[in-house]
Parts: sequence; structure tokens; C-alpha cells
Amino acid sequence: MCLIIGDSTALGTANALAAQGIRCAVHARVGAPSGDSVKTFRSPVGAGRVLIALGSNDPTNARLARNLMVIRQRSMGSQVTWLAPYHASAARIVTDIARSVGDPVIQLASLPSRDRVHPQNYRTVAAALQWRKTASIRVDYRATRALPSPQHESSVRQAVVLSF
Repeated sequence: MCLIIGDSTALGTANALAAQGIRCAVHARVGAPSGDSVKTFRSPVGAGRVLIALGSNDPTNARLARNLMVIRQRSMGSQVTWLAPYHASAARIVTDIARSVGDPVIQLASLPSRDRVHPQNYRTVAAALQWRKTASIRVDYRATRALPSPQHESSVRQAVVLSF
């Protein structure tokens, strides 16, 4: 099982992965600041791969680094990858946290963008994850549990698709 946490860049990446046949649990919404994810996210057990895509919507938040560390600590995946936003200071924070725990980072700033928030093509992001190579990882679905319902359920997209 894979898990994607974050904002609109997380949703775009989830859709690109789904187009490749890789379906993940998604805890993301358009416009999500990192603090919202701290309030609503609890990691399901057994996510083999996790993508964290936060920081685009609150790059100047003084609590951004703390929020991202909380999310990382709750992400119980065996492989966690980060999307560093286009905003330079937020990208530095994401990169520093990821490197401090040995996680890989995809730098969105290295990809073409029309608005310097979203990549032009999310297939490029999905390809950079290289999750296709590990799509055969099996997770004991009996050990997984659903994501908790956030207070504002309509603002969070959640889906779990298990394939065997």
C-alpha cells in the first residue's frame, strides 16, 4: 500500500500514479497548509511507500518545519519521499528535514511550471518516484486501518485501493 499526504501537488501526483495503475491512500486537499495535516492526519499501519507534499500553501509559516516533522514522525512507511515546493525557503525546509532522516526529495523547482506552484506535468513527478519498480510490494491488508475522518470531511480526499 502507498500513502500520499499533502496539498494539490499531492493530488496531482496521486492522479498521475493512478493513471499508471498505482492506487494509493490519499490524505490531501487543494490549498492544504501543513498545519491542517498535523490536525487531521494519523498514519495507517502498513504503508510501504509514503509521499509527503506540503509547504506550498504556507511557505512563510513559522511552524512549517515543526509541522513537517510531526507529519514525518506519523508517517510509518518504509520508504518516505518528499516533494519540495517551488518556493525556495519552503523547499529548503523540506529538503533539510528529508535529509536529516535519510529520505529522498523530488525538487519541484527542477520541473517546468506555469505558476511556480504546480508542475506542468504530474507524470514527470510520478516517474521520478519510481514506484512502478516496487509496485509488487505486498502489504498484509488485515494490518491496515482506515484514516480517521477529519472534522471537515468534505475538504479531504481519501481513498484506499488494495491490489493483489
